[in-house]
Order: sequence, then structure tokens, then C-alpha cells
Amino acid sequence: MADSGQKLGVLANCPISKDNRRELAKHFNLYFAEEVPNRDALLADVGSDIQILISDGPRHVDAPLMDQLPNLGLICMMSVGLDHLDIEAAKARNIQITNALGTNAPSCADHAFALLLCVSRHILANDRSMREHQAYEECPKFHSTTIYGRKIGILGLGAIGSEIAKRATAFDMEVFYHNRSKREDVSYTYCSSLLELAHEVQILAVSCPGGEATRHIVNAEVLEALGPEGTLVNVARGSIVDTKALVYALQNSVIKNAGLDVIGGEAPERAPLCDMDNVVMSPHLSGNTEESWQNRNQLAHKNLLAFRNQEALINQVC
Repeated sequence: MADSGQKLGVLANCPISKDNRRELAKHFNLYFAEEVPNRDALLADVGSDIQILISDGPRHVDAPLMDQLPNLGLICMMSVGLDHLDIEAAKARNIQITNALGTNAPSCADHAFALLLCVSRHILANDRSMREHQAYEECPKFHSTTIYGRKIGILGLGAIGSEIAKRATAFDMEVFYHNRSKREDVSYTYCSSLLELAHEVQILAVSCPGGEATRHIVNAEVLEALGPEGTLVNVARGSIVDTKALVYALQNSVIKNAGLDVIGGEAPERAPLCDMDNVVMSPHLSGNTEESWQNRNQLAHKNLLAFRNQEALINQVC
């Protein structure tokens, strides 16, 4: 347990904001893993002083790293996902973990609708036509369909899924969802299986956690159930969708189109998507806005102070 009277050691294993660098330095000894020539050399010198580790989704936090920090008491994740964190190793060492759940949910939901509108209204194709014809309004047009009043299915009605649902209601969309269990605090229509959800809707938005439990659950059968007028939007994890099955579905009109912020598989599997006009892609940035960056840093600041003062942590995973 931390002692509120001492200045604890903190290892920043990822970037943190300028405000956090300044404010946290008032209460903690800060070390920056990515600003030294050799992290192992740094930890050989100060590892035993580190009681808090700040990290994020892309960076691995494994048992060997924890072994270099024998007095580590808190891992404060600046990401929602814990894909590269060895939770069992942390539990075995009685290390507490927090994540950034909720900090990027509005941003991810905004981006899901940006992708959905972009692919449904052929924004990229029409923009390209305007540019090719010197911004002449009577240039060739790519006609599209509205998303207004459609049925949307949300796979994972957590923080992000709930924000997607809020935006869907503004478009008078009928909201369906599939979770591990039915939620009693919402009025949206629950589907007991993903396949049932896909059969019911015209738009399937993926916002559930990644990992082995959800790997390739959006498969050929689900895409076929979504149907030839269906749209897939994924702002969660690429591993959730079977990329080979998705490519086939888009090439053969099994579904109509897709908006993808994340894509699983190796390069040869992903490459065909680059030649498709019925796909809009972005490089896994749905949650990366200035607002979510500030939210993550503010939450990290609160949790570090809470740990220092032996108070309850926010978003404690274990």
C-alpha cells in the first residue's frame, strides 16, 4: 500500500500530456521509458523505486517488465483495451490495474457515424469527382442512400456502444443489440445471439472488446445474415471480424459496404480492401481526439493521486 507522505516513483511507459508532466512532478518522481537510450539500464538503476506504471494499449506490459519493478503497486492504463497487458501476472503480484474506460467513447461513436455516413453517402467518390472536375457542381455524381430510419445492430452495448446508440436515436434509427447478457436499463431491443442480431438489422456496428473470446465472431455466416443491403462498421478490434470472409462478402455483394477503423489479418488478407469503392477505412484512430487525450490524462492524474492517498481507484480492473 502506498504511503501518502512519500514521493512515489512513476514510470511513464507511454506519452503523457504536458499538463501531467508538470502537475504529476509535484507529487511523484517521474521517469520516462521512451526518453532514455536503454529502458533496462534505467530500470536497473531505479526499478525498485517505481510503484506506479503508466502505459497504454500498444505497449507490452508483461511478467519480465513487472519483475524489473519489484515494488510496483499500480498499473494505470491510458487505454481501454488491455490486449498487451499480462493481467494474470499482475494479479499474482497483487498489482492493481485501472484502465481508461469511457474516456474515448464519444469520440469512437462519432467516428463510427462518420464512417457510416461516408460509406453510405459515397462522400469519398463524390469528393473525388468534384476535384477531378474543378469543383463543378454538375460533375458525375454517385447517388446514395440515407441511414435515417434504418435498423442498427450494436455488438457490445458498453460505453462506446451506448454512445453509438444515442447517436442512432437522433437519426430515428431502431436500435438492436447483442451483449453477453440483456441490459435492464435500456429500451433497445435485445438479441440473444449475434446471428439473430445480424438477421434483424441493416447496419451492424462492432464495439465489443477484442481477445480470443470474440475472435472472428463476425464471420461468413453473420455477414450473410446481414445481407446484400447490409453495412458493417467496426471501431473495436480488427480480430473480431474475419477479414477473409469480409473481403469475400464485399467482393460478391454478400453485404453492401463497410466502414472500418480496424482491420485484422496479414497484409495479403487486407490488401484487396484497398481496391474496393464500397469500403471506407481509417487507421485505428476513432478514439484519438484531443478531447479523449485530455480525458485519459485527467483520469490518469486522478488515479495516481488516489493511489498515493490510499483512496478508491476509478475504473479498477483488478
